[in-house]
Amino acid sequence: MSHSAHVLRRAARSIWENLYLHSVSVGVIASALLLVGVFLSVQFNLNRMVTDWTRDVHVSAYFLPDVPEQRRFAIRERLAKDPRVAKVVYVSEEEAQDWLIARVEGVSTALAELGPGVLPASVEITLVDGAVAAPNSFVDLLPADEFSDVDMGQDWVARFNEFLRTLQLLGALLGVIITATALFVVSNTVNLVIYSRRDEVEIEKLVGASTSFIIAPFLIEGAIQGVAGGVLAVGGLWSVHAVLVHRLQNSIQIGVANEMVFLPPTWIGLLVAAGLVLGLGASTLSVTRFLSRAA
Repeated sequence: MSHSAHVLRRAARSIWENLYLHSVSVGVIASALLLVGVFLSVQFNLNRMVTDWTRDVHVSAYFLPDVPEQRRFAIRERLAKDPRVAKVVYVSEEEAQDWLIARVEGVSTALAELGPGVLPASVEITLVDGAVAAPNSFVDLLPADEFSDVDMGQDWVARFNEFLRTLQLLGALLGVIITATALFVVSNTVNLVIYSRRDEVEIEKLVGASTSFIIAPFLIEGAIQGVAGGVLAVGGLWSVHAVLVHRLQNSIQIGVANEMVFLPPTWIGLLVAAGLVLGLGASTLSVTRFLSRAA
């Protein structure tokens, strides 16, 4: 029997004989990676949406109530000819109310009590890519005597970007804590497996087995645990994603849930690779610590 085949046979036998302990290690790795994966999924989708919002700047300009409808159409036509404008849509008071009623349950009663003219008419302007970087220069040219308010949403996007940066910092801290905890638990679990095989390890040392020959099966076991934990975490992450999108689609009627996507294959591969590194790292720590004590 070759050296590699013997090492693989020892690793397979150890997994079978210590199936419960190995299952615990896989479960701990999967749980840790699932928590990290959920955070990464939320962060990925938030970054994606903010990038789209930043790139696709919409300017909402609300007309004063005394501006006649013919004048509003003329302003819309003039704005449509501006080279910085990709698209401009006129939204009447009735269309604004219909849009709000379709998306907010029960608001129709409040609008009826308030009477007509509660929601102003507006023009929804989409800027071309070249004008996105400096939307204020375009807004400054809108006549102040015809519009009551102009909303770009840029301030909100900037504040949300600040929130994302804080979230990334907290996520990094959370990832370090989760990884350290998982590494501690898995390494101690692997240490129990090594301890149960201490007689075998001591015999191998007495007959002159090399250190690499002794630790190789444990490293293979750790790699298998890590990959299995990573695969389970990906499966759990997909389930969480499906349930979350379904619930959002049932509770939110403005299309946000449809923008949520699953992590791309590269991120999934990195998550499984992180499980592999975690399993190998825990096994390396445990077997090194055991051998140093036994020396």
